[in-house]
Amino acid sequence: MRMVITKRNSMAVKDGADAACGNPAPDSYRERLFKYIPAEVVVLYVAVYGIAYAMFAADPLFSLTARWILIAGIVGTPLYLWKAGQVTDWVQLVISTTGFVLWACALGVVPVSEMPGYHQIIASLTLPLYIVLSPLIEGIPERW
Repeated sequence: MRMVITKRNSMAVKDGADAACGNPAPDSYRERLFKYIPAEVVVLYVAVYGIAYAMFAADPLFSLTARWILIAGIVGTPLYLWKAGQVTDWVQLVISTTGFVLWACALGVVPVSEMPGYHQIIASLTLPLYIVLSPLIEGIPERW
């Protein structure tokens, strides 16, 4: 299960802090990397889109169906993380939702590939760059 990544969760943490005493150790880069990737939602999206494509690809309305599946994924990502993952940090929700959109762009699915100006190579290069850089964001600053 995911945990919210914020400075408030890791404030007053020193090296060797005891997590059992209520002072959790700050998340490492790798831990933030895994928390920011909405893997469950991406897998669900790929499965639903794949099934819809297999069943309705020849249907003239498939493009509309694919758009609704994409919209459901975009709306469903923060809702899933908020309700099922108990993530309350809006920064983490935005990062994960943006990550989902970039995964959909890199996959080149119908609603995305039909957008004007879409380029598969740019989308495929943007995804790994985003994944590598997003864990550098640590969440809501303490002053907020």
